[in-house]
Amino acid sequence: MDLLKTPSVQSLLDSDLESVGSLQYMDFEELDEVEYALPTSEAPTLAEVLSAEDEGEEKIPFKPVEEPSGCSAVQIDFLQAVSQQIIQAQERSSAGTATALSVGANGKLTVGTAHGHLLTFFEQTLRWVCDSNTDRGAVSCVAYNQDSTRLLAGYARGLICQYDSIQGVVLRRVTLGGEIWGTLRVTWAGMSGLALDTGGSVWLIKFSRPLGVRSARSSCLFSGARGEVVAMAARDARILALATLSRVIIVAGGRAAGVRLGGPPDTLPVLAWSDTDERVLVCGRAKTLQWLAVNVTGSSILLRPVHRVELKSSPLWLGWLGGNLAIFDADENLRLWGDDYDKPLDLSQIEPVYASAFFKGLWTDGRVSRAMCMAGGSALGGACVAEGALALLGRRGVLRVRPRDLLARAQAAMGSGRHAQALRLLCSAQGPDAAALANSFIINISERPHLLSNKVLADLAIKLCLKFNLGEELWSCLWEQCAGEKVFVEALGEAAVRGELYDAAPSPDCSQELIERLADCDPGLVERVVASLPLTSLDPHRSSVFTRDKGLWRGVGAIAAALGGSSGAMKELVGYVDASCGGGASCRCAGGALLLAAADALGGRGAGGRALPDHARPSARHDALHTLLAETERGGRSPLHVLCAHDARACVRLLEQSAREPPFAGPLGKQNRLRVARALLAVAHQLQEPDERAEILEFITGQLSTGALPGDREVVAGAAELAAGTAGERADRAWLALLLRAPATPAVSLPGAPAVPLAPSPPPRAQLAAHRAAAAAATRPRVLWRLDVLLDNHAEALPRFFEIENPSAADVDELFEYLASRTEADCVGAKKQMEDYLSKLIELRPRATAALVTDQFSDVLSTTLSTVASDRALEFADCLLEAGRLRGEAAAAHFRNLCTRRPAAASAFLEKNPGMLRPEEALAIVRETGAREAEPACLEATGDPGAALDALLNLVSDAEGEAEAGLLRRACELCTRVAPGVPAETAGGMWARLLKRAESMPPALLLEAAAYLPPERLAARVCSAPRVAQAALVAAHGQLGAWECAARVAAREAHEALALALAAARRGLAVRGRCGRCGRGLGAADGACRTTHCARACHVACDAGGACGVCGARVPDAVVSLPPSRTPVPSAPTPQDHSLQLVAPPRPDLEGIV
Repeated sequence: MDLLKTPSVQSLLDSDLESVGSLQYMDFEELDEVEYALPTSEAPTLAEVLSAEDEGEEKIPFKPVEEPSGCSAVQIDFLQAVSQQIIQAQERSSAGTATALSVGANGKLTVGTAHGHLLTFFEQTLRWVCDSNTDRGAVSCVAYNQDSTRLLAGYARGLICQYDSIQGVVLRRVTLGGEIWGTLRVTWAGMSGLALDTGGSVWLIKFSRPLGVRSARSSCLFSGARGEVVAMAARDARILALATLSRVIIVAGGRAAGVRLGGPPDTLPVLAWSDTDERVLVCGRAKTLQWLAVNVTGSSILLRPVHRVELKSSPLWLGWLGGNLAIFDADENLRLWGDDYDKPLDLSQIEPVYASAFFKGLWTDGRVSRAMCMAGGSALGGACVAEGALALLGRRGVLRVRPRDLLARAQAAMGSGRHAQALRLLCSAQGPDAAALANSFIINISERPHLLSNKVLADLAIKLCLKFNLGEELWSCLWEQCAGEKVFVEALGEAAVRGELYDAAPSPDCSQELIERLADCDPGLVERVVASLPLTSLDPHRSSVFTRDKGLWRGVGAIAAALGGSSGAMKELVGYVDASCGGGASCRCAGGALLLAAADALGGRGAGGRALPDHARPSARHDALHTLLAETERGGRSPLHVLCAHDARACVRLLEQSAREPPFAGPLGKQNRLRVARALLAVAHQLQEPDERAEILEFITGQLSTGALPGDREVVAGAAELAAGTAGERADRAWLALLLRAPATPAVSLPGAPAVPLAPSPPPRAQLAAHRAAAAAATRPRVLWRLDVLLDNHAEALPRFFEIENPSAADVDELFEYLASRTEADCVGAKKQMEDYLSKLIELRPRATAALVTDQFSDVLSTTLSTVASDRALEFADCLLEAGRLRGEAAAAHFRNLCTRRPAAASAFLEKNPGMLRPEEALAIVRETGAREAEPACLEATGDPGAALDALLNLVSDAEGEAEAGLLRRACELCTRVAPGVPAETAGGMWARLLKRAESMPPALLLEAAAYLPPERLAARVCSAPRVAQAALVAAHGQLGAWECAARVAAREAHEALALALAAARRGLAVRGRCGRCGRGLGAADGACRTTHCARACHVACDAGGACGVCGARVPDAVVSLPPSRTPVPSAPTPQDHSLQLVAPPRPDLEGIV
């Protein structure tokens, strides 16, 4: 390169002053100075330069761009001087069109051209030009190193040059792969270079300077034969990301790992390392963008998908602008990921330069990989990010896009009335300038209170005040001016509940006003706000009086808890609980608030459910238990007593949840549980509702059963007494659990072995008998029957069970479990025990009862089925039928029940179970019960099909619609089924009666009737309805035509078969019979005869046509008699001598050599 021959800017501009105004640039609209903040200059404006036209070319129509609805997140600068000099070099110096771009630090910019030229600019001033490699094709890629002192340039024919970026001197030359492939992309990895060729291979270029001589050594990192790489991005000197058309690969320290990357083959993947987290790689392809977490530790590489989104258009380039991900998509729009994604910036008018077009044209001479051929012209060539700005190369020049200042955007948005956008931008800014601007924004909003009726604006305004510590402005400015806005008041309350107002706490007056306003719009929020605000921000007396007057009991409890802890809240709320309220979600008294305060107290939490310090929790829980059990001054009842009287179920659930933590766990845990149990028993005797007493009983018995509660005699006796005085199933089961509970006995263990835990022993029979006497005195049948089972008093067990009123499913389960075990142990005794209660058992569970019934019950089944008058008996009999135990009198009883309850199913029962009942007995049952639907089947079974048909016809006369059609179908099936087995006269009479009664009949069934009645009789005498007569005639005609057709087909097939047989035998038959033409007998007296090919003979005088009358085959004039052919006998072949040679396959030796 010769620096003296490098053209200067002035020489390029002065070469043809007239052509400057005729240059063709972008057709942009006149840019707004407020929007793009362009500095003033004496040079021509951007609109004037871009609107200039070339004299020899047509004018490109200008497409107007709509004004953005808000202040853009980016600022656009058109590099006018650089763009002019690039176009001048293309036209005056034959440099070719611009193909590649790279931007360095301190205003350095280098552009490569299609003819192999390099143009380097400093601050838009051309410094040097290199045209020494024009024989190497187009400049495909350029890249500055980190400090912008070195420049790598790749060429379309494989050459890579390293330049001194200051002087433009070529320092090193490297050729990849022997000039087979072109260079697709170059980049830097520390002090080394990376190159991607068009064959899909990745190369590492190490630069060195031994003994003062510059050298470069290249090595292949990833071969294109393993998968054609089409994109790469280096994080640092040791981690490299590659992308093929099927996967993303991470290379680090000689190892590689990859994940699959889907998408159509005609789209290229794009890669970019995150600018905010170096462990995150962003990759995109075909409208899919995903974030991958890359973790390189030791010898392992871990790739994990983090996030995946769908884009509106396919991405062509990814980069980072001002900490935001920038996406250039296939629609030539630049988008910033985040809130501004739906506000694209259209860059199509600059006509961006695409890289892959040069590798599929003249510059590579066709040396393009398969992947690049499939990818198409979608690889963006001139895009580079440096110093937080994006430089984009287009056919009309170079465009620079940089993020706009947040404060400027916020001011512009606020000035244009987009307050939500302005507040959102300001919330993401920092610094004293942002704080001052936030203060002015808050003052501006306070002057227009109606703005805070928008929920989003209200939340953003509060968030802005809290971020910049504008608590004084929040309460003295915003609150005073905008307290009348309901949405703003609710937003403040929600912020207080989230705990965000601790650093900007309001004054007691403001808090009181906030509480009063929230009580009008959202009363449920008041209690949480009071519990969340610090005590210094409240006036306890005023707040407590107000919340009590409004009935906001949780607020009352929160204020009391802030003053005296959760125990103080319980003491405060006890006097305001109404036992008749009922509890639950519809509670209107202080019961729910008291329950919440007790839960916080036992859980070691303070006011508002906030956790207490670790050292304060044990003492707080101990105080809570003491307060829960101590009697208060108001009414003389403890909080536990009040809670049980208000909602015993909720109180018991609270104690169950607190049983695993102090004060119910630890050294004094059992003593504390005993205290609570004694208090609950004392309270339970005063409760009136059985369900509430049962809740306490179940809790105490559960604690005793699991061993959580010591077996104190007083507690056990009190629980038993409570159970004896409480009616209901739950109390009975609790009493049983207490009665069956026995003191634990130590198990026998060997010396030196670990101690075996105590095992409960079953209570003795004498003790069970005493318990039974007590249960009998209390008239508790559920307890009695269970004790009878345990005492093997089987004769009394079932009577006691059936004394239970409304037995539950659990009771019935226990009963059938007992009966099943009893049947297995003593089948005869179980039968005697169950036979008197079999009907009741069937009413309970028919299927389970059928499973218990054996063959020994056959003598009582019929009586039982006759006495059970419900569908349960039918279900029981069906189960017996499936088991094969329904027969004899039991089957007759079941059939009687079917005829009574389900007459329509009686005939189906007889059809499915033939032989189970005698036909005469079934007919008697049917006639007795009046089940007319089953009478035809019974009559047919007795051998009287005519009566069966008459019964069916009687049913037809009473039926209508689909029922009538179904009965007629049954009658036709009866006639069809019976007719072949009865005399023809009987069958004809049946068909006649059926056809007289039927108004319409399918033709197919009339064919069956035609076999027993002539067609004329069907039409004239039998069928009284014209439609039936017409159908009969149609059926008869069709039947006659079918027989005639069948006769013709049979004759033709017989004729052809005979002809084939004679032809195969090659002989004729003796002439006998009658002439096939005239019908007279054949013989010598009648004259000469002639036989045809199918052995049909006729007189010679009659055979005028000389052809067969059946098949039409021509009869030859000359008849030749051929003798039958003889099958030649094959002779034995003469043995011959053959020379046989065996050739063995080649055998390799131990080294594999043949």
